[in-house]
Amino acid sequence: MPLELRLAAVIHLLSSSALRGATFNKTEALRAHLRGVSEIDGINPFLKSTLQEVLGGWEAVQCHPASIPVDFYPLTALGCQTH
Repeated sequence: MPLELRLAAVIHLLSSSALRGATFNKTEALRAHLRGVSEIDGINPFLKSTLQEVLGGWEAVQCHPASIPVDFYPLTALGCQTH
């Protein structure tokens, strides 16, 4: 898979995990794409290092195989801004 598509998949999966929660399948897909990008030769070494750090963080995530995304935001109240 081309680098651009892998990066797009990584961004999409990170966004989805942030908005609707991490699930087993999203986490596995994210790890696979991050591993794939880290194996590509010739990419910017700073980008590669950053992606490897991100992968290290996601390797520690444990999701139950039956986990599902949420359709609401349980940690925020209406009108509350988060940063």
